[in-house]
Amino acid sequence: MKRSAFWKTTLELLRYKKQLAVAFGGALVSAACFGAGLSMLLPVFTLFFNSDVLEAGDHPLRKLVSNALTGEDAAQWKTNLAAWINGHIPEDVFWSFVMIMGVIAAFTVIGSVGRYIHQLVSITVTQQVAVAWRDRLFRKLVDAPVSYFLGQNASDHASRAMFDTGVLARGHLAVLGKALPEILKGLAAVTVALWWDYKLTLLALIAAPLSGIVLYKFGRIIERASRRALQQQAGMLKTVNEVLGALHVIKTHGAEGYERRRFRRLNRSLFDQQMKMRQARALASPVIETLGLFFVLAAALVAAWYVFTQEGVDSVTFLTVLIALGAAGASLKPLTALHTQIKEADAAAKRLIEGADIEGEPISLSDRADLPVLTRHHESIEFQDVSYTYRGQATPALDGVSLRVGHGQTVAIVGGNGSGKTTLLNLLPRLTAPSAGCVLIDGTDVAGVNLKVFRRQLAVVPQQSVLFEGTIADNIAYGQLNAKRDDIIAAAKAAFAHEFVSTLPDGYDTLLGEGGSGLSGGQKQRLCIARAILRDPAILILDEATSQIDADSEAKINRAMETFRAGRTTFIIAHRLSTVVDCDMIVVMDAGNIVDRGTHAELLERCDVYQTLTHTQLQPAQA
Repeated sequence: MKRSAFWKTTLELLRYKKQLAVAFGGALVSAACFGAGLSMLLPVFTLFFNSDVLEAGDHPLRKLVSNALTGEDAAQWKTNLAAWINGHIPEDVFWSFVMIMGVIAAFTVIGSVGRYIHQLVSITVTQQVAVAWRDRLFRKLVDAPVSYFLGQNASDHASRAMFDTGVLARGHLAVLGKALPEILKGLAAVTVALWWDYKLTLLALIAAPLSGIVLYKFGRIIERASRRALQQQAGMLKTVNEVLGALHVIKTHGAEGYERRRFRRLNRSLFDQQMKMRQARALASPVIETLGLFFVLAAALVAAWYVFTQEGVDSVTFLTVLIALGAAGASLKPLTALHTQIKEADAAAKRLIEGADIEGEPISLSDRADLPVLTRHHESIEFQDVSYTYRGQATPALDGVSLRVGHGQTVAIVGGNGSGKTTLLNLLPRLTAPSAGCVLIDGTDVAGVNLKVFRRQLAVVPQQSVLFEGTIADNIAYGQLNAKRDDIIAAAKAAFAHEFVSTLPDGYDTLLGEGGSGLSGGQKQRLCIARAILRDPAILILDEATSQIDADSEAKINRAMETFRAGRTTFIIAHRLSTVVDCDMIVVMDAGNIVDRGTHAELLERCDVYQTLTHTQLQPAQA
């Protein structure tokens, strides 16, 4: 039988063998004390129903102990044990009862301590496993190639790490924290019943498998509904992220009502799935309990027939066995709810395993220390007949592109939307690996070098400014934890960011909100440029890095960048004429191919595509 996704994830628990051993020990002590306390019922009933025999000088408890431990073939240690116990049983009936209550109380306290230890350790282990799953999923997301998330629902992956891990942890805790102790208690109670009368006990257990069949049917319904509910949660998270990220657009377009209705539909759909789980959950317990009652009635009839028609079974033993079996049934009753929890967790486990199976970057092995380290770029960068096709697309985004750029050159890449500009430059830092061809740095294929070390030579300034929660200094020094404050300030001055940072109350220690909230678009972009300057890269990639800056700031930054670009190879994805006119080479792309290359003046004379771009997309600098 194929093992479910949930039970596969329970293998993670085995990483904590010592803690599991402690938890099992606590549960075992609790169950043993439960069974021992339950076994005291027969002495109690014996006292109540047979106290008159004391007048004849025959103590019922001593007789019970002797019958249980001694006999014709009894070992000497059993005989000695029986003599020791009988020697401590008081003659008075009341004090005999007090002694039994004291023993039960002692078992209860010891069992409670064992249960506490078991619960404490179980919660700790299941939370540790949840932390490990979140770490694993996040590591997979960070290591996944950029192309993987094109067309993907990123919020679905966030939902798996945030919500699904919690559902899985509850399933693990249900097994480790509830199933284990309850099963052990049930076994202890059945053992007590078997000890006092095994024939009567076996007769009463004939119909037990029926409950398992019914539980299985309900579990299938709950698993399907749980999986759909988790998917709905991911959709809701996506919608909330979209709305909060575009609130200004929503308000200016008067679309609040539309977004409320969209969220309401998702919320209602989630509610519907939860109601399906509710129905199965609500039915499971009463159906099992009803079947259990019929099962108990049938077992009682069979047991009564056995007691009333067979010799050798007294009413006290009969009552004790029935109570022990009832205690076993009571301890196993929570397993009906446990089954539904496991089925919910199984749906979460399937989604977590899917997330953990995301393939990392094709070049993930390039982090190995034994791979060669590429020296600082000093000769050329060459794209050799590179092609790239996005997943699910029939037409390649790049089709056999070749380009050679000398060290220290500034190259502008221009073209219409979808021409392949960004795709080409994503191959340089190996954000994506070419479907065919290769990228050479100073004659070395970057696919075979230590990637982490190689990427330290690059700096990328995207068109959309990317800032993180933290201080301004942290954002400028992102990826360079050991950067000195003086170097951070120097980079900010070179990017003309120091002038506004110095006016803030906390200066470079000013905390930024999510995405750099509180700063203007131009201020954010200047911090991103400062970050690039601090890296001191050999290769610089600018995706129209001054597009959100006013004309005065742009002029200043362009002058600073002219100085900074000296001795570095720079690629610019350009949308303004002011950016491209002074470049050493302009590369014109269309439909995944390079259609021409040259200077601004040369391309204006001979390239139709470039002429069109200058009139439509290459906008002049801001006035």
